[in-house]
Amino acid sequence: MPERYFFHIRDGSYVSVDDEGMEFATPREADIYGAQVAFEIGTDDRNYDDTELSVVDADGHEIARHRIHRQLPH
Repeated sequence: MPERYFFHIRDGSYVSVDDEGMEFATPREADIYGAQVAFEIGTDDRNYDDTELSVVDADGHEIARHRIHRQLPH
């Protein structure tokens, strides 16, 4: 049965809380999605000195954390 996972973004002391989340069959699938979102955020034209995306399960446990890095265009 799918479980709901949430993707919170911390930028310095500011936290953007995901209160909707998404359902995934496994924690690994949620982790992979979180890594993809972190990469995509990094394509924005700004610096991400202290920004992370946390993947949190429905019980509030962090299962993964991804640093957001600015992705330079090729």
